[in-house]
Amino acid sequence: MKIICPDGDGYSYYVQAVDETRYARVNGVETFLVKAGDYWNGPDGSDAQNYRERCEARVTTEDAVGSTWRYAFHLKIPENYPEFSPKQTLGQWHNGSYDSVFNRYEEGVFTICLNNKETGVFDETEVTVTKGVWNTFSYTFTWHPTAGAVAASVNGRTVLRRSGFALLPAATTSVYFKYGIYRNMAAGLVGPDQQVSYRRVSRAAV
Repeated sequence: MKIICPDGDGYSYYVQAVDETRYARVNGVETFLVKAGDYWNGPDGSDAQNYRERCEARVTTEDAVGSTWRYAFHLKIPENYPEFSPKQTLGQWHNGSYDSVFNRYEEGVFTICLNNKETGVFDETEVTVTKGVWNTFSYTFTWHPTAGAVAASVNGRTVLRRSGFALLPAATTSVYFKYGIYRNMAAGLVGPDQQVSYRRVSRAAV
């Protein structure tokens, strides 16, 4: 189902969830919960057909190719969060076909991934996050198929800076942000209940 939300700081969005029990917004804190079999678009939808489980905010305010945007948020992974593989995606920037940038969390390891299937480039930067507390994230992107740029900081420390590279596939027309929790499963694989929280999510032109 779609859970329509009030506008955020610089963006409009809705939440993709199997039902309203999976998402809560209280005092500016958004909490996303995913359980086994959580296919937001129903048992006959594309998520169910591909074993994709999620509770995610889908930002509908998209970034044009050639533009530069800054994103920021605080993320809390609970101290008792059950570690699990395959990966969980905790924030992603989507080019309309797949995620060009995403935050990967798997078995206690958090990485920021740059992903261009057209050029065959996959770049992964490991960062340090602490469970049970708020971790701060900031990203600046110039969305471009040949002259892209990205800078990222975690908890006030710059962890990634690149420029002049193919950040997007050539056919991209816009990019949109998703945050929450997403996991790409397999037939017969049953994952634990997992939840994460976000606050102070923002999007601003640079």
